[in-house]
Amino acid sequence: MKIILVCLLAVALADDPLREVLKSPRATLNLYSQFKAKNHLKFRTGEDVMRFRLFRANAEHVADYNEDTEDSAGYALNKFSAMTPGEKQRYLGLNITSMTPGPEDTVLRSGVGNPSKLLWTDKGKVTPVKDQGSCGSCWSFGAVGGVETTYAVKSGVLRNFAEQEWLDCVFEGKDDGCDGGWVDRCYSWSAQYGGRLAATKDYPYKGRDSRCYYKQKPNAMKAYKISGVERVSQSEAAHIDVLQFASIGVAFEVTDRTFQYDHEILRDTTCRGHANHAVSMVGYAPKYVLVKNSWGTTWGDKGFVRFARGYHNCQLFKYSSYPRLASTGGSDSGSDSAVDYTPPDDDGNNPDPSPKPDPNCKDVNSDCAKWKSYCQSNGWVDYMKKYCAKTCGHCEGGDGGDCKSGTVRCSDGVCRHEHMC
Repeated sequence: MKIILVCLLAVALADDPLREVLKSPRATLNLYSQFKAKNHLKFRTGEDVMRFRLFRANAEHVADYNEDTEDSAGYALNKFSAMTPGEKQRYLGLNITSMTPGPEDTVLRSGVGNPSKLLWTDKGKVTPVKDQGSCGSCWSFGAVGGVETTYAVKSGVLRNFAEQEWLDCVFEGKDDGCDGGWVDRCYSWSAQYGGRLAATKDYPYKGRDSRCYYKQKPNAMKAYKISGVERVSQSEAAHIDVLQFASIGVAFEVTDRTFQYDHEILRDTTCRGHANHAVSMVGYAPKYVLVKNSWGTTWGDKGFVRFARGYHNCQLFKYSSYPRLASTGGSDSGSDSAVDYTPPDDDGNNPDPSPKPDPNCKDVNSDCAKWKSYCQSNGWVDYMKKYCAKTCGHCEGGDGGDCKSGTVRCSDGVCRHEHMC
């Protein structure tokens, strides 16, 4: 620990703090030990040597990414940092071999009438971030993300729907769903079987393809049923139009850089292959589109990623769809829990539920936004307090202040979206 702190004190302000740690073999080994403890990892001696090499290589990559002046995103060590390429691949699962791209966008879209910002996370219409684990079932999570918000917008009720039903049933008797699939097949399967889909509480996720039990599970699509698939044209503007009333199952190419993404706006220029991962698009702002991933809350910005506007984002707009919903004539009530998440504003400022900070408080280092992941990490706190006080929330409090726009002060004194109080 002391070795790391000594290294940090010597950090040049233009460098990622991680770079200095990596200059010392002992400090790097100490950091690896902390990494294993944080992620509850234990390896036998032979495997431990291999994992350390992977960790050190990934740490070097993280430092490289954070020092890339053309990329505003921040990167960090996470659960992928000691995995082999093959192990990382199991967290994907999109199979595009039978997919066709969305139609070319021939519509002249002015955007007139669309608000400059629409985040369904702000409106209580996005469920908490989920974790697919090492089963290549991203296609079912991307599809569920596409139906949950869309159903909530139409019915007024947020339902946490079951990825496991589609994982078990869509390829029943044909393929193992953990080996990959595609979003459209989920919506088509439900349309074929009465438009149904169970709730997660009735059909919980297991992380493996099991026997299809949909007949034994109650249907949670009470007010609306899935009647088909709607494809989205291959343009950002078309996606913004659809986001006015729906969430969208989308796909993109995950790169080595993506695995280590932590925060800020991502504009990945390293992709060279094909889309390999399905996620759900749940909003946009002037500088980004907001995507919900299925790798848990320890990855990215609490499980979310903000992709830059005006950029292809590794085929993000190429294979997109959402479910066509038809009224059942029934009703639904009693919403499930919504995610408590608000992304930073376009200036990179985090929503502040606490009193207003000292207006004179500032960051000494201009790169603090990229290093935000170090704010509370063991061995890094003293350095971040000294050089990144504003970014890390180490400023002294003021006189109470008002809640950030879009939030209210709950009875416990904390600012949240009204539906979370």
